[in-house]
Order: sequence, then C-alpha cells, then structure tokens
Amino acid sequence: MGLRRKTFYTLVCKGKRGDIYGIFELILRIGLSILPGFFIGLERQITGHPAGIRTNILISMGACLFMMFPLMSGTDEVYRIASYIISGVGFLCSRVIFKESGTVRGLNTAATLWCTAAVGVLSSSGNYLFAVTAASMLIVSNLLFRPIAIKIKPVARSEESEKVYRISATCQEAAETEIRSLIINSNTCRTLFLTNLESSDVIGDKVEIQADFLSVGRSKAQTAESIVSRLLTVPSVVRAGWELL
Repeated sequence: MGLRRKTFYTLVCKGKRGDIYGIFELILRIGLSILPGFFIGLERQITGHPAGIRTNILISMGACLFMMFPLMSGTDEVYRIASYIISGVGFLCSRVIFKESGTVRGLNTAATLWCTAAVGVLSSSGNYLFAVTAASMLIVSNLLFRPIAIKIKPVARSEESEKVYRISATCQEAAETEIRSLIINSNTCRTLFLTNLESSDVIGDKVEIQADFLSVGRSKAQTAESIVSRLLTVPSVVRAGWELL
C-alpha cells in the first residue's frame, strides 16, 4: 500500500511525464466508485426502498473522495480517514432507521448504505477487483436473501417480538377504583407488563378504563382473555374487551 500510495501521489500531484496516466487513474477510481453505487442503488430502488440510486452513488463517491485525499497528499492518514468514514456514514445511516407501529424499519437500508461506503473505500485504493466483487456480493445478498427473510419473518415475529394488548372496560363510576385494582391484580403472567392505565368519563355515571400490557415472547392472548373474563364477572362492569395494537 505504501508503494501504491507514493506512486499515486507522484503521478497526480508531482508527476510530469506521468500526469496523463495519473489523471486517468484518478478518473478511473472515481468512476469505479460511481458504477457500483449505481447498481446497488438500482437494486434498492427497484425493490421499493427509500435510499435509491442517487443516495448510494453519493455515499460511494464521497467515501472514495475522502480516502483519495490522503493518497494524493502523500500523508499516512489513510486509516484515520477510513475510521472517520465508518463513524460518519454510521451516523447518516441512523437517520434512515425509524420506529413505526411498534416495528423498526430501515435497518436493511442503513446496512446497505454502510456497505456502499466500504465499496467506495475499496475503489479509492485501486483494488478494482475487490470493489466489484464486494458490490456484486452485496447486490446478490439483498436479492437472494430477501425472499428467505420474508418467509421466516412471521415465525420470528410470533416467537420473539413485542406486542401490546389493550384491555378496556366500562363500569359504574363508583367502582372505578375496584376495577383498576382488579386489572392490575388479575395479571399472573411474568412476561406481560402493565405499561399504561387510564380512566375517562363516558356518559353519565359510566367510566371507561383502558390498560395497555406489553407482551414479551410468545403471544399472551389467553392471558388477556382471562383478565377480560374476570372483569365481566363483576356486576358493576357494563362492557369489557381486549385488542392487539
């Protein structure tokens, strides 16, 4: 790498006879960072993901340009610049991850952008074969493992993901305290946690009580049904039910 860095610095910045070759090498490395970014972004855009062609091209080319600066200046700051690229792109990727309706989205897109930056770093070093191979494997991985992930997703979700059960009950206003205590004490499951309990007036002397339970692991529908059944045995309860949020 030391010889390659010195040669590239000499040809581009200080060379005389080798200026044309140095400029050609410069254009080739930048172009190589753009081409894989285009195909990676094309795959993302075709499959309907938010980060498409332009985003992946800019990240790949940006990583390449940042890495080429120490190469062109002849310094030994390559590894430090690479570490900054890793942390900088990681911060950028965190902006495309968001939580919606209890599920986290954008993880695959963020990981793809991170890998695109790595392809740009490989392109800047002149390792063309490595850069093309890495980009090809990234595209194939996204295309090949996407159907597999979709098929096993329901199994993983039913066994491991978190769910929120909402239990609601309408009762006489005089029995509000009793029903709230009954909801809390009726939960005997150790993996079902009460996260919210609130009351609101309905009409007249009726009060609606809502309780949200966080379920970790397997589904707790039977526990929710058991709590509702116990509430319905109380004479002051007019209505009771549960739903999965």
